Amino acid sequence: MDLLIQGPDVAFAVEWKPVGDAANVGAALRQLSRFMERRPSKKLVPVVAVPYMGETGRRLCAEAGVSWIDLSGNAWIDAPGKQIRILGNRNRFASAGRPANVFAPRSSRLVRALLMQPRRVFSQAELVSASGVDKGRVSRLVHRMLAMDLLVNEGEGYRLKDPALALEAWREAYDFRKHQVLEGHVPVRDPDELLGKLQDVAPPERVAWALTGLAAAWRLTHFAMYRLTSLFVHDVPSPAWLDSLDFVEGPRGANLWVIAPVDDSVLVGARMVEGVPCVHPLQAYLDLKAHPERASEAAARLRPLALGGAPGE
Repeated sequence: MDLLIQGPDVAFAVEWKPVGDAANVGAALRQLSRFMERRPSKKLVPVVAVPYMGETGRRLCAEAGVSWIDLSGNAWIDAPGKQIRILGNRNRFASAGRPANVFAPRSSRLVRALLMQPRRVFSQAELVSASGVDKGRVSRLVHRMLAMDLLVNEGEGYRLKDPALALEAWREAYDFRKHQVLEGHVPVRDPDELLGKLQDVAPPERVAWALTGLAAAWRLTHFAMYRLTSLFVHDVPSPAWLDSLDFVEGPRGANLWVIAPVDDSVLVGARMVEGVPCVHPLQAYLDLKAHPERASEAAARLRPLALGGAPGE
């Protein structure tokens, strides 16, 4: 705990972090939880303070029941007899530089390998093998993740300290726009007819593709019907392939996104679900961040499955 502000009726225990991302906010919440266990009091209010609190950080604080404030002029404070709600101020500390990013497309292969076995302890050599990332980069990424409080040492290996927090940190940094997305419309009555057309034109045994986003979430959880079908393809589709679908390119009325990934690790862990190729739940969860319709509800339902549990737990 960095600061204790004592008032006549209430006190604030403030934990400061230099960045408002998921990793730092999660670390602050753990530190405040330990402090509050040692000094339980209804008049003591835990507060996370950062330069700017992003959407994921706000959600983590809300889930933990912890107040927050940022130096950009935003705040969400719940104290005995007092409530403060200030939202909408822009980030005054946005950096034009490029920070080190363990969630960059190639680097995120390491996070993917860890999250696909969230309770496993990996040696560094096993991380190299599981991720397909070279030894030197794995070493740098491991040190970075240790500094971010996402990894912990256990014996001769490493494991995720908090898989749920690591997933949210990745989701916060994930940029769907880095993929090449072809938006368009296929004249069909519903997503099932579109899927049948896809399977006729591009049988999965001949063309590497897998559903993601809303379509994958539906097959993995049977929650939230959808209109927009999105799928990753290993290679940019040819005009002839698109013509065979009667695909008309353009965002207006789009019911199909064909996505050429920036890194083919998006297809790691893809499996057949009800006879249809789908990406791993981790990838579908990440991609829902950029989808319309009921994507946020579908993501909430899919999140436990992405962490190795059952949908909706």
